[in-house]
Parts: sequence; structure tokens; C-alpha cells
Amino acid sequence: MDERAPIYAAAAGVIAPVATVRLVGGAVDAGVLHPIVGLVVVFLVPVLGIVWVVSAAWKLGLTGWDPLDRFRSRATVREDIPAQFHDAIDHETLDAEKEEGKIPTNLFVYGLVYLVGVPVFAVVFIL
Repeated sequence: MDERAPIYAAAAGVIAPVATVRLVGGAVDAGVLHPIVGLVVVFLVPVLGIVWVVSAAWKLGLTGWDPLDRFRSRATVREDIPAQFHDAIDHETLDAEKEEGKIPTNLFVYGLVYLVGVPVFAVVFIL
């Protein structure tokens, strides 16, 4: 494990969401943002971000450990090669899983933790 991983986890899970909520709250207090826009930024944007991050990981795959593999089946090489060439290629090769792994797993996890943390800390500060 990377020796800086706990620092990144703390930043993604606590420091960054709290800073985001404080920044939006300060903008609302200063009159830069309308209160409704502030609520949308704090609650709706993270939900859309979670949907975007999960869909990107679903489509592109993660490097290393992929928690989404339990729920989806990976694409095969057959889907990328035109049908006219299928007869010339071995069936085992065509049915092999396509290499994915475009998004680093740590970035995926930290992104999810941040996007979940923003509305949670917003509720804590509102109450």
C-alpha cells in the first residue's frame, strides 16, 4: 500500500467535502450564489457525479481490482473485429475478454468517497 494512501483517503473523505460545503455556504452567504443554486450544487451535482463516475468505470473498466466485475460481463474481442475476419481467427481468441482498465481504481474509490461525502457533510452542517 502506498504510504500516502491514508492522507489521500482523509482528503477525499473528509477534508475535500467539508471544504466544498464551506465554499458553497460562503458563496451563498456572500450573495454570489442563490440559496437554491447552492442546494443544487451540494446535493444534485454529487448524485450526477456518482452516476457519471460509475458509468465511466462500467464502460472503460478499472485498473487492478475492479469491484464492478461482480455485476457486469466484460466485452470480448469479437465485438471489436469485423465479422468478415471471424473465420480467419481462432474462436478462443475471439471469445477472450477485451483488455480494459482505463481508470485507476484508487481514483474511482476516492471520487466516490468525495461525491458521497459532500451531501453527507452538507446535511451535518445544515442540522
